Amino acid sequence: MRLVFFATDPVSVFSLREFVREGFEIASVVTSPDAFAGRGRKLREPEPKKLAKSLGIKILQPLRLRDETFKDKLKSLKADLFIVLAYGKIIPPSIFKIPPKGTMNLHFSILPALRGAAPVRWAILKGIKKSGATVFLLDKGVDTGPILSQIEFEIYENENYGEAMDRIAKITAPFFVNMARKWLRGEIKPKPQEGEPSYAPKVEKSMAALSFNERAETLWRKIRAFNPDLKPWFPFREGRLIVLEAGWRGGKKEAGKILGREGNRLIVGASDGILELDKVQLPGKKPTDGASFANGARLKIGDFIR
Repeated sequence: MRLVFFATDPVSVFSLREFVREGFEIASVVTSPDAFAGRGRKLREPEPKKLAKSLGIKILQPLRLRDETFKDKLKSLKADLFIVLAYGKIIPPSIFKIPPKGTMNLHFSILPALRGAAPVRWAILKGIKKSGATVFLLDKGVDTGPILSQIEFEIYENENYGEAMDRIAKITAPFFVNMARKWLRGEIKPKPQEGEPSYAPKVEKSMAALSFNERAETLWRKIRAFNPDLKPWFPFREGRLIVLEAGWRGGKKEAGKILGREGNRLIVGASDGILELDKVQLPGKKPTDGASFANGARLKIGDFIR
């Protein structure tokens, strides 16, 4: 069973390892070109590329998927099936129709719910507690293809986006591999998606700017959904106060007003409810608990964070 694996996001490495461990032949890993990232703007390789190099797997990094040379390379690999997981680009029909068994995708929602680039972030933002993953075949739409199988899982209230994705990627890897094996053996019949779709578009960095004029529960969801990579923040003294961990509870208070401390937490009012700042960070500084931040910033009860 010969595959080509399309992936860019680090969460995909769990499934890539599982396919290799289960004896599938990976003819190539297709991933995005290396990109400059981080404060030092260093050129970084996608994590799937690093793993492929360590395993001696051929790597392809096309700039354009519609490039004829790239298509010819894919055809020459003579794969039975293409596999897609968090690749980050829309794959055109001229590509996904190449292998005889088509192209299979793993999406982290129960389709047609949360179609799009960021299903787990939007599950957290919407307060969805029960979600899941879908293995489906690509068609010309975005996450609209026929379903091969689905699995359910929970979104835990105590985890942020990064923690949720790491856990979900691990538990879905064996499921993904098993569905690929069954599909290649002809043991699954695709079925069309049913129900009203919802959407999970890409989350832009600008959405990480927070305001205490928002509801406390909304802020708590955003803090979880945007950590650890987007670093959600409140305006503070001409700069930013990054919030890494927080809780919330009800209570009508003034937005942004410091109400007190509870252990290491800093308690702040929101438009509707109370936000509990557990761990925060000023740019260029080390993370600290909310109470220690208030001490260092010489903030007292009745002051405002703004």
